[in-house]
Amino acid sequence: MEKGWNQLWKNLLFQHFEIEDINTLKKYLPKNCTFDSFNGKYYLGLVSMNMTDVKHKSTGDFVWFKNYNELNVRTYIIHNGKPGVLFLSLDVNSFISFFGARILYGLPYRMSKYEVIDNKVSSFRNSKLQFQSEYKITSYKKVYEKESFAYWSTQRYFFANKYLGISFKGEITHKPWELCTAKVNNSNLEVLNEFNIKTQHPDILFCKEIQVQTNKLERI
Repeated sequence: MEKGWNQLWKNLLFQHFEIEDINTLKKYLPKNCTFDSFNGKYYLGLVSMNMTDVKHKSTGDFVWFKNYNELNVRTYIIHNGKPGVLFLSLDVNSFISFFGARILYGLPYRMSKYEVIDNKVSSFRNSKLQFQSEYKITSYKKVYEKESFAYWSTQRYFFANKYLGISFKGEITHKPWELCTAKVNNSNLEVLNEFNIKTQHPDILFCKEIQVQTNKLERI
C-alpha cells in the first residue's frame, strides 16, 4: 500500500522571531539532527494556514479532510546536510487529524478553535484566545533567491520529530515557494509565551496556495 498524503495548503502566513537561547529547545531535537541558523541567529517560526483536500495516496481521489485550519510553531534543523522543520506545536480544529497525528506519529498536535474573517485569523485553545493576526499583502508573488531569509526559512523538504525515544522524519515534496511580502498586526501571540524569543524578523511572508505531498515516515 502506498503511504503518504496529498494536500493543498492555502493562505500561509509566515512570521519569525529570533530565539534567545537555542539550547532551551534541545529536548525536542531528534537524533542525528542539528539546529539550523541564518547569519548566526536561530529562529522560531509561526505559521497560520488552511489545509484543504487532504487525500491519502492509497485511496486515490477520496478526500479524508476537506478543510481545516492549522497554526504551527516550528524551528529549523538539518539532517544529513538537508534543511528541515522541527514542529514544536500544531494547533488544528480537526479532531481526526489531531487524534491520528498525535497517537500514531507523536506529532505535537493540539485541538483549537478558529475564527477566520477575510485576512484576520484568530485561534482559541481551551476557550482562550492564543493568537490573533490581521495581515495585508504588499507585493506580487515570486520565488526568492537562495541567499535570502525567505528562501532559508521556507524551502525545506522534511519534518522530523522525537516520540517515545524514537526519532523519525517525513519527506515533503512541492514546487518552490512563490511568496509575497505582507504587513501584519498581531493583537495576540500568547501561543509563543512558553518560548524565550527576542525581536521579530522584518520579513513577513505569505503564500496563497501550494500543492504538497508528504511521504511515509522513516526512522533516523
